[in-house]
Amino acid sequence: MTSLTLRSRLKAVGQEPLFHFVVLGFLIWGAVHYWAERNDRYTIHIGLAQRQRIAATYLQQFGQPPTSEQLSHLIDRYVQEQIAWREGVALGLGQDDEVVRRRIIQKFEFLQTDLAVPEPPSPAVLERWFDKNKMRYLKPERVAFSQIYFSPDRGGEAEARSRAVTVLRKLPGMHSLRAPQLGDEFPGPTDVGTLDPEEARRLFGQSELAEQLFTLPVGSWAGPYRSGFGWHLIYVTDRVPSSLSLLAQAHDQVLADYLDEQRRLLNARNFETLRAKYTIVDAGERR
Repeated sequence: MTSLTLRSRLKAVGQEPLFHFVVLGFLIWGAVHYWAERNDRYTIHIGLAQRQRIAATYLQQFGQPPTSEQLSHLIDRYVQEQIAWREGVALGLGQDDEVVRRRIIQKFEFLQTDLAVPEPPSPAVLERWFDKNKMRYLKPERVAFSQIYFSPDRGGEAEARSRAVTVLRKLPGMHSLRAPQLGDEFPGPTDVGTLDPEEARRLFGQSELAEQLFTLPVGSWAGPYRSGFGWHLIYVTDRVPSSLSLLAQAHDQVLADYLDEQRRLLNARNFETLRAKYTIVDAGERR
């Protein structure tokens, strides 16, 4: 086709009323879209729902509703933030910003979590789930004991341990189940009415005492053992072996754990459905 013929055909198309209609429609659509976008950007709606949301946020944070003056100030602040947000978006300030990116991701994931609400299980379903996960509800071993504490602040580390050894030799003849007066004042409980290994580590630190406490026999003094505080002599008064909880005993926790697991599964399924809409290009391969 010659250039002359092409120009003739284009001229003929340009004279068609339908062509004029399509071009005019496109121009009108573009103008309306531009006006709406620009108008939306510069219009901030403060309706009743927005006022109620601002007031409810204040009530949740401070425990009382805002006064009229406070609400007016909060609305002014909201308008200021909206203007800053819109102007920032228009300037592209959020592009390639890792902080903004992470915040949007977190908010999206939070919204998705809200959408994933599992159905409450029937008693039979919860029973089966508990049977498969019952080791999660194993009650740890617990011990009760009395202690005599020796502080290294009095004469140093070696002196504190030496005092503990001397007292330990005297204790069998005293037939005493507790004798805190023979040592120093401990900055915690002298007599402990059962604690588990995790609680022992919180009380005494990751120490020799926390490790040895659950190996000691009931009914005799032992030590000295070092903790994060100093040296200790220990008299174990009771030991409660580990045991499995019954469903009735841990029902509320079991139900919460079941629903949490189901929520995670629903979130994973929802994400896989969403991911199926995307094409991932990795090192030149499409997947």
